[in-house]
Amino acid sequence: MAALIAFAAIGLFGAGVTTGILGVVTVAIRREEIYLTLTSEATGKVTRAGRWLNGVGVRAAAGSPRCRRQHAVAGSRGSRRR
Repeated sequence: MAALIAFAAIGLFGAGVTTGILGVVTVAIRREEIYLTLTSEATGKVTRAGRWLNGVGVRAAAGSPRCRRQHAVAGSRGSRRR
């Protein structure tokens, strides 16, 4: 009986972890779709975590004009919350 309870607890913990990861990825994908920021740097921690979990990244030189422009645009959008 104790083994069954332990197995159920481990299963519930695993289901919770899976649901949490799926939730973070879902929220990150939704934010990427709303702000169309997949070709620029991540705009927040959740988006960065979602990209990391999906294995997506952006490689832009720190001094490139595209990178500076994206930071200026992302800064103006950062004040809106959805």
